[in-house]
Amino acid sequence: RDAPPGTLEADRAWIEHCYAADTVEEIVERLLASDAPAAGEAAATILGRSPTALKVTLAALRQARELGPLERVLEQEYRVSYAALASPDLVEGIRAQVIDKDRSPRWTPGTLVEVTDADVARYFAPTGDEELSLAADDSPQEVPW
Repeated sequence: RDAPPGTLEADRAWIEHCYAADTVEEIVERLLASDAPAAGEAAATILGRSPTALKVTLAALRQARELGPLERVLEQEYRVSYAALASPDLVEGIRAQVIDKDRSPRWTPGTLVEVTDADVARYFAPTGDEELSLAADDSPQEVPW
């Protein structure tokens, strides 16, 4: 039998408009300006997350389009995940959700505007001896950050 219609189709216009923005700040602005209640809920959810993680995630998604084969995208994901393990926000998120359960993380930096391009670039830096290479040519590709 055919699958039922998706629930997001009715929201397609505002979703595409809001998430097509170039920066996390602009995405949030567009969500807050939207008349759709779900857009406001999405903005509130986004604003509760780590500002650094938000900017790194958007950069990784946008960069993945340019990387070509899946192996290159997975290598980038490895670099980002590797860097996240050393991030103070990872520990803070675990503290707020799992340990203290206060659900009030104190992110570093605390706002989107405070996250610099250099902060984001660190997540895409080569991992040295821990570098992962999945491509057949066995040569990791530099990410332009």
